[in-house]
Amino acid sequence: MTREQDNVVKLSVRDWMAIGGLVLAVSGAVLGSFIHHDRLLMRVVTQQESINARLDKIERQLDPR
Repeated sequence: MTREQDNVVKLSVRDWMAIGGLVLAVSGAVLGSFIHHDRLLMRVVTQQESINARLDKIERQLDPR
C-alpha cells in the first residue's frame, strides 16, 4: 500500500491478491456451509417421508373399514 502526496492510498498487487484470497476463503466457507446444511435438510426430508409411509401403513392396518 502506498500513500501519495495528496493522501490518496493506492493498493499494490500484493494487497489486491490478499483481498481476493480473503474473498475466496469466505465464499468457500459460506458455500461449504450451505452444502452441508442442504444435505442435512435432505436427510430430514427423506426420514420424514419414510416415517409418513410407515404411519400410513399402520393406519391402514388399524382402520376397520
